Amino acid sequence: MLALAALLVAQQGDEAALRARVEAQPPAVRDFIARRANCNHWGGEEPYDAGRRREIERAVRDLGCLTLRGEEIFLRRYFAGRPEILALLTETEEQSGW
Repeated sequence: MLALAALLVAQQGDEAALRARVEAQPPAVRDFIARRANCNHWGGEEPYDAGRRREIERAVRDLGCLTLRGEEIFLRRYFAGRPEILALLTETEEQSGW
């Protein structure tokens, strides 16, 4: 039980450290990572009825999820000389919800 509690505390610390690193980035990078995390969240949601499907579609549209790949390419080119930003973009690819 103590090992599980220690693991959860460590994960929360890792999450807080990641968030702090993201917050320290230029606004375009910060906003992109947050949007992508929210798009990842909505992309994993189940459209179990018509209302839920509309909710998911609206969130995906409002977040601009369909343009993320192009925006990431642009950011990677723009910040090509900033390896810490490129690494953070890679590290947060699978982040869900923000």
